[in-house]
Amino acid sequence: MRKDCIFRNEKFLLFVGGALTALIGAKTLKSSCARNVCVKGLAKGMKIQNNVKTTFQNMKEDAQDICHDATAEAFKDSDEA
Repeated sequence: MRKDCIFRNEKFLLFVGGALTALIGAKTLKSSCARNVCVKGLAKGMKIQNNVKTTFQNMKEDAQDICHDATAEAFKDSDEA
């Protein structure tokens, strides 16, 4: 096989590109700077998740209160009629 034939082979180029990406990614992720960025990002994501859960729980409680008040008001109106 000739050299120019190897470099024109799409599967070979994809394999080499994937191997280089994996090698560079492994070296990058092992650095302390990348680890700190990942930890901070994960911590922010967990904080956002907790805030969303709290907000959703508050909305749910408010909706239940409104439903209860509406039901009480409906029974009050039907008793007066």
